[in-house]
Amino acid sequence: MGAVVCGVFRFSEGSAIITGSIQYFHTLRLGRGIKELGISKKIIILGAGRRGLGLAKQLIVDGKDVVIIDNTHERVESAVSKLDCLGVLGNGTDIAKLMEAGIEDAEAFIAVTNSDEINLVSCGLVSSTYPQTKTVAAIRSLIYTGVDGLKEGLLGIDFIVNPNAETAKSIYNIIEQGVNGNVLGFSNTKLLLYNFYIEPFSPYVGSTVMEMRSKLDAEFVIASINRRGLVIVPSGNTTIQAKDTLSIVADSEEVTDILKTVGQLQKRPNNMVLVGASRITRALLNRMSPAMRSKVTVVDQDEEVCKAFSERFREILVIKADITDEEVMQEEQLGTYDLLVALTDNDELNIITASYAKRIGVQRSIALIKNNNNYSRMASYLDIDVVISTTDTTVESLLRYLRGSNVSSIHSLFNGQLEIYEFIINKECEVCNKQLKDINMRKKAIIAGIIGSSGECTIPTGLSTLREGDTVLVAVLRDSSDMIQKLFG
Repeated sequence: MGAVVCGVFRFSEGSAIITGSIQYFHTLRLGRGIKELGISKKIIILGAGRRGLGLAKQLIVDGKDVVIIDNTHERVESAVSKLDCLGVLGNGTDIAKLMEAGIEDAEAFIAVTNSDEINLVSCGLVSSTYPQTKTVAAIRSLIYTGVDGLKEGLLGIDFIVNPNAETAKSIYNIIEQGVNGNVLGFSNTKLLLYNFYIEPFSPYVGSTVMEMRSKLDAEFVIASINRRGLVIVPSGNTTIQAKDTLSIVADSEEVTDILKTVGQLQKRPNNMVLVGASRITRALLNRMSPAMRSKVTVVDQDEEVCKAFSERFREILVIKADITDEEVMQEEQLGTYDLLVALTDNDELNIITASYAKRIGVQRSIALIKNNNNYSRMASYLDIDVVISTTDTTVESLLRYLRGSNVSSIHSLFNGQLEIYEFIINKECEVCNKQLKDINMRKKAIIAGIIGSSGECTIPTGLSTLREGDTVLVAVLRDSSDMIQKLFG
């Protein structure tokens, strides 16, 4: 029988802290962490910073047993007081501390400290000593990963994520989609997800999902409805109410037609200004074609950095200036740009700059958040179109890897209540060669799109059949994600 441990316990010499209500299947070993017989669900996270806590929160909801290691007592104590996890105070390059956390039976070890070197060394140590444990490291420096990135092979590490590269990729995709914060894209398909808010005076109020499809005269699937904070997976007979937010999945051309119909179509920006010549700015420019870069202006106050950028990217215009100087905005006519992206290392400056840009005539703005995700909530009140969080983009990449090799992308919506998976069907999948009507998803999920192996996009019906090599978009309520991963994994 399992035992439930409640409350807060401190072991001798600051070895571990346990909080909350944690179910142990067999035994709890003091000073050695959790030992669970059978298939391990334990994941060890090195680093109790923003990324570590964000990842831990998601994994705990997934039913994983999470152990967090950090060398700062306050961080460990804060982590275990907020999350249902075990904490170990110590260094991830110390094999004794890794054993204390229970590394010998861990499913995965994930290093997300602020030090590339610690992340590399700790993962290399685990990889060589416990090869059965997956190793994942967050690495920022291109010295280790190269310009094009490195996903595996370094020191035997299974997966390497570059937070700067992941953030740049997200920003690039948002620009390509017209800087519409309500539109999300996927890795292997032209299908898009559009969050459509139903105004009280909307002609769709009172219509069923089926009737709305007829009114819009477009092929799409309503993957979910957020109704007063509660997310539901609708059927064709579900009635649409005022103030609903509908998550619509459709081909990119169909989404364009829908946005035209509701008056929310935004074209890709023609010219843009990037404020702050940061590593993320460099990664973003690397993603752009020379033609796209020719329409970019970069503003930074560091003369050496400006010189380096102008030499590296010949097509761009580089302005050495302090963006907080009001005369710069006027003299350089920044208000005439279609888009301003604030990419400095200062969250507050990014928020203020992106907000002010809209006031002086810039059509759209994006603000980067590196340290405080709470600023994301302010965006809509400050007229900022999109806020990008490095923490969120990194956590999303890590989850995509941990949830299986056939998961090519994943989006979390409505405070984590809904997840949109992009699965690649292989012959081992339980759903392979089945029609959708024969797949029991217990009314907790919906298949919103199918992309054939040759690239054709299909809005599915009950008679659609999933084939090996197909890519499918599945919208699922978070508490049923495990069931869907088993079906499609």
